[in-house]
Amino acid sequence: MSIVPIHFGIDLEPDTPLPEIGNAPFESIGFAFRDMFARRQEIADCTRAAVQYGWYVRMDGHIEKLYGSRHAIADRYQSELEAAAAAGDEIGMHVHVMEKPEGGVWRANYADRARTEDEIEKSVEAYEAFFGRKPRSARMGDMWAQGYCAEKFEALGIRYDLSLESGLRAQGFGRLYPGTNSKGVRQSLLAMPVVPYQPSRSEFREPGGDDARDIWMIPLSSAKRSDVYSPGYWIMSAATAISSGFKRNTARMVLRPQTQYQPGEVQAALRSLFGEIDNPCACLVIRNFGVPDRVHHFIDVLCEMAKERQMQFVRPDDYVRLTMAQSQHAIAPSELQKKSVAQ
Repeated sequence: MSIVPIHFGIDLEPDTPLPEIGNAPFESIGFAFRDMFARRQEIADCTRAAVQYGWYVRMDGHIEKLYGSRHAIADRYQSELEAAAAAGDEIGMHVHVMEKPEGGVWRANYADRARTEDEIEKSVEAYEAFFGRKPRSARMGDMWAQGYCAEKFEALGIRYDLSLESGLRAQGFGRLYPGTNSKGVRQSLLAMPVVPYQPSRSEFREPGGDDARDIWMIPLSSAKRSDVYSPGYWIMSAATAISSGFKRNTARMVLRPQTQYQPGEVQAALRSLFGEIDNPCACLVIRNFGVPDRVHHFIDVLCEMAKERQMQFVRPDDYVRLTMAQSQHAIAPSELQKKSVAQ
C-alpha cells in the first residue's frame, strides 16, 4: 500500500485575530513549538518514518504595526525556527492584509488588490531579509484565495500555495469579523480539487493544462459532511452540486485539528477522505496552538490510523511528490522535479 502523505502546518501569529497595539500576546507559538517538538519522535515511531512539519510565520504590515518590526515573531522564536529547519521542517510565510482606519478598529481589507499584492511583496522582502532566502511556500490569511495571489506568489518564486480550503462557501469578511467593517468577499471553494494541482491561468480553482502556472496549489483537506439530518447539510450540498456542475453532490467540512469533534468523528472523516480519492493525502493547518487538547486528539487519531496504513508527515514538496506519484494521472518524476524546488 502506498504512503499517505500528511502535511501538518502551524500558522505563527498573534493569539487573537485582531489584537490591539500593547495587547497582542503570541505566547501560543511557544506552546506550539514545545508540544510539536515533543511529539515528533512519537509520531515517527507510529508512522515508521521521519516527521517534518510546516511553520508559517507572519511578517506582514499588521505585525509591524503591533510590535514595531515585521520580524518580531521570527526574532522571538529564532532558536525554535532554527531547530525546526534543522529537523527538515518547512519554514513558510503567512500573510494577512489588515488595516486600522483613523478612529476605527483593526479590520481585514482584501478588497484592495494593489494593497494585497503590495503586502505579499513586502512580506517576501521581510522573509528574505531574515532567512537569507525567499520562501518556498506561503499561505494567505483569513482563508483568502484569488488567482492574482497565486500569480504574485509565482512571480516571487514561491512554489507552494496553501491558502485554499476546499469545501468553503463564499463569504464576506464583514461576517467573518462582525462590527469591524472588514472588506472583501472570499470566493466559493465548494467545487475545487482536494489534492495538489497546478492551476489554470484563467481559473485558479481548476487544474491547468498547457496554461498551468508554475506553482502548486495545496488545498487544505476536507471530508464529506455526515450531518445529513441538518437543513444546512442539504442547502450546502445543493450549492456544492450547482458549483461543481453536479460532479460533487455532498457538502464538505474543512478538517481543522482545533475543532471540537464528536467521538469517532475525526477518524470517520479521515477514512471518508482517504476512501474517496485515488491518491489519499491530508493537508492540515492550525493557527498557533489554541485548544491544544483538540490538536493532540487529532494527532492521536492519525497515529492510531497509521497502524492500518503507512503515513508520513512531510514538507509541501514531498507532499506533492508523494501524492502525484500515486495518482492515476501522475506526471513523470523528471517533470515533477522540474516543477518542484529542492530543499
